[in-house]
Amino acid sequence: MADQPSTLSARLSKRLMLDGPVPLESGPLGDGWRFDYLFALGSTSWVIHELVVLLAGLTLAFSGLGWWPWAWLLLMSIITVGMMLVSRSYLQQNRAPDAGERHAALHTALTAIAGIVWGGGAIMLVTAPAELVTFYTLVLGGTALGAVSSQHAWLRSCFVAIWTAMPLLMLAFLLRGLNLQHISTALMMLLYAVILSIMALRMHNFVTRNVDISRELASKIDALTATTTQLEQAHAEKSRFLAQASHDLRQPIHAIGLFVECLKGLRLGREGREILRSVDLSLESLTRLCRSLLDLAALDVGRVRASVAPVALDHILGEVVRQGSEVAREKNVKLTYVPTGLWVRTDAALLHTMVQNLVSNALKYAPGSRVLVGVRRRGETVAIEVIDTGPGIAVQDHARIFQEFVRLGQHVEHIDGLGLGLSIVSRLSQLLGLTISLNSAPGRGSRFSIAGLKLAPAGQTPMLPGAGYSSRLKDLSVLVIDDDDDVRESTARLLSRWGCTVQVVASASEIDPSLPIDFVLCDYELGGGPSGEEIIGRLRDARGRLLPAAIITGGRIESIGVDGKLPDITVLAKPVRPAQLRSVLLSAISAQTKPRSEATPAAAARVETSRARSKAET
Repeated sequence: MADQPSTLSARLSKRLMLDGPVPLESGPLGDGWRFDYLFALGSTSWVIHELVVLLAGLTLAFSGLGWWPWAWLLLMSIITVGMMLVSRSYLQQNRAPDAGERHAALHTALTAIAGIVWGGGAIMLVTAPAELVTFYTLVLGGTALGAVSSQHAWLRSCFVAIWTAMPLLMLAFLLRGLNLQHISTALMMLLYAVILSIMALRMHNFVTRNVDISRELASKIDALTATTTQLEQAHAEKSRFLAQASHDLRQPIHAIGLFVECLKGLRLGREGREILRSVDLSLESLTRLCRSLLDLAALDVGRVRASVAPVALDHILGEVVRQGSEVAREKNVKLTYVPTGLWVRTDAALLHTMVQNLVSNALKYAPGSRVLVGVRRRGETVAIEVIDTGPGIAVQDHARIFQEFVRLGQHVEHIDGLGLGLSIVSRLSQLLGLTISLNSAPGRGSRFSIAGLKLAPAGQTPMLPGAGYSSRLKDLSVLVIDDDDDVRESTARLLSRWGCTVQVVASASEIDPSLPIDFVLCDYELGGGPSGEEIIGRLRDARGRLLPAAIITGGRIESIGVDGKLPDITVLAKPVRPAQLRSVLLSAISAQTKPRSEATPAAAARVETSRARSKAET
């Protein structure tokens, strides 16, 4: 036995979901919803009908009209109970199409009999007092109206209910005498029947249109759901692709960067230096492109988390300008910044990325201009501004440029990048609770502003590694563990040039336990063997001390050290810049576990320890 839906709307919704967008005009499937509507209402309306029959029958029976009111009451009660049973039987048969046709035919037949009995009662009252005739007329008229309200979905039964009872009621008035009053009353009964028929037809059409709309809406919802599912799958595929590209792209870029740094220490001719400079610039452009894609992927999957702390703005702005100085010379741009002593509470890495993207955008789209980076204090907050004297941006494009993959200008094909920088700035501003604004017009340059930075008390000024780092790193014993040949070779060459004593291995099994170790530089994923974190833990246990260490990874930073078992491990995201690696080594010499400056390039790649690691990687 099928469970009955609790409401009519639930039954109709279920019917629509089962049938789908099929024609409504005729046929078992098209009429299925009508059967649901008819019998769901019938299970209630026929109970009300029985109460009306009992009240009317008892009133007539105790009015001295003889035996026939009792017979009328019994016959009408049998018909009403039969209607209840028909409705219940249909609901229990799970709305099978053939069951609907059979039950609807039986419903129409019983309705016809009920109408005749109602009309017959009016005929029996021909000689009754006028007040009883008036009472019966009102009851019959109300019952006919009730038939319209409960049976309009199935017009056959609805019209039968009206045009069996009402003509007999008209005849009853005419039989009482052919005078003006009775004839007028009969004609009004005819008009009432016509009005009820028109109302039934309009209600039927209204409900039919609503069912059509509901089915069309259900079909569109199904299509929208399917499209949404496809988009979600495509988004997931994109995230998986970018995650894989994260590791595959970072490995060679990381190795190339270290090789280029090694070449800078060699004696090269003028032509060699020019070639090396071009390679360095191309590598920087490739690194920015890679980082933009990975930043976008991290934001899409919600992996970026802000780690708020006091930050010296001067170091962030100074480092951004220093990093962009080489590109500025290439673009013939005068890049300057106004020093400041202000400190703010924010995420240094994310803010560094935002400012860097704004400056990079200005350098690319405003060649031959002037670019100024500075801060403006506004009460207890600070705004960072990047101003250029370039071609400017039209007002209608102000909002569009913060969308992904949007690039403006007539010669964008000659400009590197994918149009992701400003969209990343916009999304990071939402993450940090900051406001990005743009004031620009064609021919008047552009002013980008990062507003809402909250002031913080000035802290200890971080110190950058000095020029004598080579002597400070001399004879530092560094163990390098990496399963990539190019990475091992480039890292070993660079560390050797800095004066370090280097032991290079591809796995933990190749480590020489007799050699001293002052610092461990280990890749996180080592070809399916133990992770870099596990290897560092074993080395610390074997040496009996908290061995300074750093993990370099091309994957997701937040997957490292989630259990927090190993303290004071610096995590570096590939590609690691030589200055970043040097800062980590100098910090180890000074018995520190973090780089001294929050505004070094390490900030943009998120240098952090496993104890207080943010999940951001930008």
